[in-house]
Amino acid sequence: MNEALATVLQHVQSSGRFGAAKIEGAALRCEAKDAAGGAWYLVERSGEGWAVSLLTSDRWLSESIEGDMLEGRDTAEELVDDELVEVGFPHRCPKVKHYRDDAKVYVFRSEIPLDGIADTGAGIATYLLAFEAAFSQLGDMQGSSAE
Repeated sequence: MNEALATVLQHVQSSGRFGAAKIEGAALRCEAKDAAGGAWYLVERSGEGWAVSLLTSDRWLSESIEGDMLEGRDTAEELVDDELVEVGFPHRCPKVKHYRDDAKVYVFRSEIPLDGIADTGAGIATYLLAFEAAFSQLGDMQGSSAE
């Protein structure tokens, strides 16, 4: 499991698209580079597979992301799909769940479809980068430079 995360970490660090990134136990935590309210991406096991989440404790940031999707009439799945098609990922984005967890953190979460992908780490990394590319364009994810 950590071998896959180590591969993902290498891709994340070489992409330059995240702030600090590190493996914490059985998960990879990557700081959203320019988010106004503080946010991070989390890659972790989910049942037999993997999931990626965008998390923030900032209600306004969560609402700004959701507002942009409503205004643009695109779903999170469609936005991630656009990015997945661009990089030639063989699967589409499953449902992106948006909720507030018990720790009062706002979560956008998607399972990572890896069926038939031989290199799990590279597949997770590709999906994470597509997920980040879709969400980094929404709301206040670009922080003060978008204001």
